[in-house]
Amino acid sequence: MILLGNIFLGLAALVFWALFNMMFLKTPPRGGDAVVGYAWALIFGVLAFSICLSIVTAVIGKLGGFAWSEGNAKTALVVTGLLLVLLGNGFFTLMAGEGTGDLPPFVRQVFRYIPAVLPPLLILAAGLLLNAGPKGVPAPSYQLPIALGLLTGIAAIALMLVQHSRQTAVRMKAKTEYQDQFQIDRLRQIDTTDLSTNIVFLFVFTDANQAPIVRERALARIKMRPDWQEELVRRLQNDWAPEAFNFLASNEVDNKDLFPEAVREGILIQARLIRESIRKCRGDYDLYQGRYSWEVERVLRTIDRFQGMGVDYRPAVVELRKALDEPTSFKKPKLYCIPVLDKWLQKH
Repeated sequence: MILLGNIFLGLAALVFWALFNMMFLKTPPRGGDAVVGYAWALIFGVLAFSICLSIVTAVIGKLGGFAWSEGNAKTALVVTGLLLVLLGNGFFTLMAGEGTGDLPPFVRQVFRYIPAVLPPLLILAAGLLLNAGPKGVPAPSYQLPIALGLLTGIAAIALMLVQHSRQTAVRMKAKTEYQDQFQIDRLRQIDTTDLSTNIVFLFVFTDANQAPIVRERALARIKMRPDWQEELVRRLQNDWAPEAFNFLASNEVDNKDLFPEAVREGILIQARLIRESIRKCRGDYDLYQGRYSWEVERVLRTIDRFQGMGVDYRPAVVELRKALDEPTSFKKPKLYCIPVLDKWLQKH
């Protein structure tokens, strides 16, 4: 067992020397494929060192080198300590001081040279415990390296948590800034749209899922056109019907009597548009399960607003349902909107 432990201890020493040579005796590459190769060499080196030291630790434990405790408690402590030590060594080897920019220069230098100091101390401690046992050498000779390794592991965990917190804050800030700019762009688009020719492009901004400020601005802008309701009716009767449904699904109109028949016509147009769209699909990347759910949902929500006004919408919804059965040259996925329509038809 001791021979096996010493073999892997020697391998750990060779790996450490290779890593030390790469990191401190040679100039690291600064670009190109060499950087990628350098990174992978560090990763494999850390893994190899960790495996070798783990095997040596297991041999030491088998020989009674951790006899200061017994049973499960000893095993748990040894495993936890080993993981902390390997984590600390691996972190500071691979990160090369990254994440320490806010620390004092002296502390940054200490962290930078941990990969040069900690591994040989661990190898020394493991060698003493393996070949002489805990009773054959002074306790500080193996306790201090192990304690240093544990502290390094704790420091690594702390730095990783700090890095994660910083990265999360940066991502949240970037996301907020993007959303703010996106909202500003939408408001600018609403304010500059020509109501006489392009009012239809504002309908999407009136959907209930829009930010309140965007939705309210779009509604106010649309209603600046005196015949906005007549324009909605006109759009229901041509291929812009889906855009009109975006508006009607989420908003009330002043003169509801204008809309029931136009809504029925719009449903038939939506059915035709879906059928034509399915014919153009070339695979499940085009026709995925969630396709047309938006359109179907807004049609049904619009119908709910105009039920009981003298128009039977069921035949038009049947046509919408049939459109979803349009055959394809590939295996068609089960569209989520199909059971939604089937459920509506069962109730009506």
